[in-house]
Parts: sequence; C-alpha cells; structure tokens
Amino acid sequence: MKTFCLSLVFVFSLLLTRQSPICPIKLVAPVDSALTKLKNKRAAVDQFIIKHDKALIILVKVPGKTKLIKVINENWPDEIEYTYNILKDTTGRIILVSQIPFSQSGDWFITYTHYFDEKGNTYAFRKQTNIFDSDVKGGVIYETLLKYYDVNFSILKKNYTLQDKSGKTIKNNGHVDIYQYKYATYKNLDACLKGYNIKGNN
Repeated sequence: MKTFCLSLVFVFSLLLTRQSPICPIKLVAPVDSALTKLKNKRAAVDQFIIKHDKALIILVKVPGKTKLIKVINENWPDEIEYTYNILKDTTGRIILVSQIPFSQSGDWFITYTHYFDEKGNTYAFRKQTNIFDSDVKGGVIYETLLKYYDVNFSILKKNYTLQDKSGKTIKNNGHVDIYQYKYATYKNLDACLKGYNIKGNN
C-alpha cells in the first residue's frame, strides 16, 4: 500500500502541474474580476499541495463500512473503495476535499475536487480523469472538467478539455465514458462532508 500512496500523490501532483498557467485577463467587467480572483485562489491551493503534499489529511472508505478510516504513517488498509484528501488552512478551516475512486486495474485515475472559500461555499470544482489508452499518442488520455461558481452556486465559468500526453486536444473515442463514476457537486463544505460521510472525528 505504500507504493499505492506514493503513486496517488505523484499522479495527483502530475495532474495538477498539467493545468494551463493562469493567463492575465483584461478586467472589463465585475464578472471577469471575480473569476480571476477565483482562478488565482484555486491555483494557489494547487501549488501548495504540490509543495506540501504531507499536509493532506487522508481518509479511506473500505468495503462494507460507512465510517472512514484515517491513514496514518502510510498504513493503508488492504481494500479500498474511495480515498479522500482533505486540506486545511492555518486556522484549521477545510479549504479542499478530493474524492478518489480506487482503480483495481490501475489503468485509470479519477479525482473529484471541491474548493471552499472563507465561508465554506464551493467556489470551484474539478473533475480529472487520467486513462491509459494505447490508441492515443503517449498512451494516456487526460480529461479535465473545471467549474467556477459565484456565492449563489451559479456557474461563472465552465471549461472542458480532452488531451493527450503532449497537451494536444483529441476527440473522444468512447473510452472515457467507460470510467465515469456517479458523482455529486456540493454547493458548500457542510453538504460535501455529509455527502462523503466525513465527520469531525475522522
């Protein structure tokens, strides 16, 4: 399981580093200003995780159990259904929660990540899928769905990309749909914790 833990951190970091850099945007309207702030906020959180992955709190769901198990010192259970990565700020407030389905075959990797603001509202959600596929250049398909929300949980911006290892846009060959898990997007931290059964004593 140690290898599994290291691979999760590595792949998660790899996926984060593949995100396009935040480009300067000419601020012509309040929506542009708000969106730019949200992009910068999310990017800062992602960069912090890359440099401080040990700051993540890791919980796992095992088959037949509803209570999540905290992973300490890389002591992973033998069977896993989902992994949850949690990040807190310096005040102890949760600012990120990622849900990661376990891949038994190891030929795909999916993350569903919620980002929360100072009031616990969801301001961004990202779904990332990493699939090994010999039909594309580089042998890997990278799917990313990224949404930004206002305080009313209305979508400000939605981006979707499907790329090969070099970052070139590719057509969906039908393989991506095979690895779709049912998932939910929660409007705030409380709803997310309840949906994932993450409790204060985890």
